[in-house]
Amino acid sequence: MAKKSKPAEAPETIECVKGFDADFRCRGFQYAVGETYRHEGRVEACASGFHACEHPLDVFNYYDPASSRFAVVDMGGETQRHRDDTKIASAEITIKAEIGLPEVIDRAIRYVFARATPENHEHATGVSGAASATGYSGAASATGVSGAASATGVSGAASATGGGGAASATGEGGAASATGSSGAASATGYRGAAS
Repeated sequence: MAKKSKPAEAPETIECVKGFDADFRCRGFQYAVGETYRHEGRVEACASGFHACEHPLDVFNYYDPASSRFAVVDMGGETQRHRDDTKIASAEITIKAEIGLPEVIDRAIRYVFARATPENHEHATGVSGAASATGYSGAASATGVSGAASATGVSGAASATGGGGAASATGEGGAASATGSSGAASATGYRGAAS
């Protein structure tokens, strides 16, 4: 009697952000949105295979925010993680969509908040709320009429929305985003970005 076999599981994909030069190239290889590429041979972080970062701000360690282009990608097949940040090498990459700095920053904020445990009341909502976060990958968010957000640390992210909101992020790869009628954003550091 033949045994039923289990259907093959779909290979795991990891959504990341990838950087490119101004011509949408990486290390001389030309990429295009909507295409999937496969690497033959061994996969090793920082040596071979395709590379991208899970934490969107880590991409600034490799590509300058002011002169580079960025895309959301799916990494698949054999993978290897970098030991110093969230960089991943993979045997397969699919270029899903090109994104600008505001989307990179938005994805960074969502990445941090998805992994954060709100123990220190690092968010504030209301008419005059304020939020502050410090640490290696701290994140702060403030919403409301006069909200303010500040994040410091290596990869801190700050977001403030509402009329009069302000956001500030300092650190090596900090990002700040402020939206609203009088919003302001400031980012300082080695590869900080402000929107």
